[in-house]
Amino acid sequence: MAISKKKAILLNDLDIPQINLVISKLYDDLNDVINSVNQGNTTELKNFVSGKSGDIRLSKINDGSYEIQGRTDEGWVSMAMTFKDTE
Repeated sequence: MAISKKKAILLNDLDIPQINLVISKLYDDLNDVINSVNQGNTTELKNFVSGKSGDIRLSKINDGSYEIQGRTDEGWVSMAMTFKDTE
């Protein structure tokens, strides 16, 4: 899967509607990133068919441990995590 590259929209004059369009596009792109890595409460039931390839989330599983999950073209994959003592 190719990684999407964003291209800057060049403005040649101070056209306010065009500037507003650029700002709106920046916020849309930022919100896409935020939504891709913030899937809500870690304890809620996870939908294993939702999301798009590249999304990541942290999920608490039934035994109280956590796993990090990533969305691929084939579905969600996961890796178990352990707590690290920070002292």
